[in-house]
Amino acid sequence: MRPAHHADEAGGEHAVRAATSTDGVHWTWTGVWTLPREQALRIGLVSLDTAGATARFHCVRTYGGRSSG
Repeated sequence: MRPAHHADEAGGEHAVRAATSTDGVHWTWTGVWTLPREQALRIGLVSLDTAGATARFHCVRTYGGRSSG
């Protein structure tokens, strides 16, 4: 998964979207979620499949962000 964030200064919103890939080469981007700028952003991971499905993450890292505060 590749999350992406854009600060919409004119609209006063966060614009957030994500891409997913099953092979790490071909990526499919989702739609955009907009959130109020005063709301702090947080990252969460969830596994969505059948009951009892387990997701395993080899590595989770974040980078490139700038503090808005």
